Amino acid sequence: MKFKFLDAFPPPQFINIPYAGLSISDTAVRCVQFVKRTDHLDLIKYAEKPIPLGAVLSGCINNAEEITQILTDLKKEVKINRVKVSLPEEKAYLFTTQIPIVGKDELRSAIEFKLEENVPLSAQEIVFDYAVVSSADNADHLDVVVSALPVSVVDVYVDTVRNAGLSLLSLEIESQAVVRALLPKRSKGSYLVIQFGHEKAGLYIVRDNIIHFTSTVNTKGESMENPTFLVQEINKLLKYWNNQAETRDYPNRQVDQVLLCGDNFNHDLVSFVSSHTTVPTALGNVWTNVCDVNTTVPQIPFDESLRYASAIGLAIPMGILM
Repeated sequence: MKFKFLDAFPPPQFINIPYAGLSISDTAVRCVQFVKRTDHLDLIKYAEKPIPLGAVLSGCINNAEEITQILTDLKKEVKINRVKVSLPEEKAYLFTTQIPIVGKDELRSAIEFKLEENVPLSAQEIVFDYAVVSSADNADHLDVVVSALPVSVVDVYVDTVRNAGLSLLSLEIESQAVVRALLPKRSKGSYLVIQFGHEKAGLYIVRDNIIHFTSTVNTKGESMENPTFLVQEINKLLKYWNNQAETRDYPNRQVDQVLLCGDNFNHDLVSFVSSHTTVPTALGNVWTNVCDVNTTVPQIPFDESLRYASAIGLAIPMGILM
C-alpha cells in the first residue's frame, strides 16, 4: 500500500480538528498536542514512552507488535486519536536536481525522470515529494529538492500506527519536522541544524526553510567523548555546502547559525562547536512557532523540550505558523 508522505494538512475547514504530533525514534515515542489560541498555541498534551533497544534500529521498525502495543498504551493514557507521524531520516534519500521549466501539473512527471539517477531503487519502490527552490527570473530551469523513501519502510510505519487504533493524517521525514519547530516561518538565510539521538547525530543544511542536504554521523563511543570528531564533520559539511551553493549562485549561501537539539548530548557542545567553527552556535528553541517564551512558560522544561523537537514540529499546524 502506498501512502503519500508529506501530505498537505487538510483543507481550512478541518484546521481545528485536534491531532497530535508523534515521533518514533530508536529509543522513545514522543507525542505533543496543541490547541490554537488567538496569538499562540497552547500545549495541552505531551508524553514520552521508552522503546526497548532493538525494537527500532536506525529508523527501521524491527518489532512492529511491540511498537504497536506502545502506541496503543499511549493512545489510552494520553487520549489521542489523530496523529501526524515522523519517518526516519536515515532511510530517506534527499537530493537537489534541475528540471526544465514546466507547469505545476507536469512537475511530478519531470522529477520522476530524475529519480533513477539519484535513488538506488526503482520508481515503484519509493514514494517522494519535492520543493521548488526559487530560481532567477531569467533561468532556463527549475532547481528542485526531492525527498524519497522506500515504500517498504513507509508501509511498516503506516501499518504499525493504524494497528494501534490511531487515525493517521500524514507522514513527514523527521528532519523537516525538526526544522519546522526550530526556524520561524519564512525565515531566510542558511542554517545547520544538528539533532542528536541514540549514538547518532543528524546534520541538516537548511536554506530559506527548505532542507537541501542531510547527513547522519555515528556518535557511538569516542565520537561523543571527543567532540573534535563532530566538529570535523561539521566543518566538512559547511565547506561542502559553501562550495555547492557557490556553484548554484545562491545568495545568502553562508550558514548563519548552527542550532543543536535532541537528546543524549552534552550542552557544553554549544560553546565547543562555536569556538571551533566560524559560525555562531546555540541551543535550538523548539517553541519558536508555538509561543513567546518571554511571556509564556511552556510546561516542558527547556532542556527536556529539546528532545521533543520532532513531535512539536509535527504538531504545529502548517497553516498557522507564527
